[in-house]
Amino acid sequence: MGERVIALLRLRPEGMTDGELARALGKRRQHINQVCLRLAKKGLLERRKVGGILRNFLADPPPSLSDEHPWTWEGNVQEQVARFLEERGWEIQSKADTAKKEPGQDLVARFPGSSRLLWVTVKGYPRGTSKTSPATQARHWFKRAIFDILDWRGRDQAVALAVALPEKKVYRKLADRVRYLQPMLRFSFLWVREDGGVEVDGGLG
Repeated sequence: MGERVIALLRLRPEGMTDGELARALGKRRQHINQVCLRLAKKGLLERRKVGGILRNFLADPPPSLSDEHPWTWEGNVQEQVARFLEERGWEIQSKADTAKKEPGQDLVARFPGSSRLLWVTVKGYPRGTSKTSPATQARHWFKRAIFDILDWRGRDQAVALAVALPEKKVYRKLADRVRYLQPMLRFSFLWVREDGGVEVDGGLG
């Protein structure tokens, strides 16, 4: 969605309000507001008042579309889950640098009022390659996430575990196929939606 906002603003040098962007893109204003705030935080657009009305403008110089990752990018999924947990009182202990493929847990959080930890493995949704479709590559990424859970449960029986994924049909279908493992390995799925919302599937206790 960030790429679509940037593409539209390229055509409107006079800038656009959140409402105008929402109507043009057929999205809710609240959703567009969050997208614009995220883009502004990354320095990809500017938000300033003109005649008392807040408008969005492309940054100067205009950003390259390649500078903006899609919402399904692993780093964005990680950030949304971290925000979700922090808003509910969790303390984030560590976040791996997903862009550098840092090994280990992608996210470690501490339960509110407790010393118990939550380890999260995060996967985005692939763009695919010239030889591999996104769906096929996603299946490989999903398998790696489940292996993380198997490995971590073998290392620690007390820690809480979760797999964080973007809301995609292929991932939902794969999750249904391994549903029988959830009670045995005691882990949850954290589904991140395009609007930034997070659904907890299986509980975090």
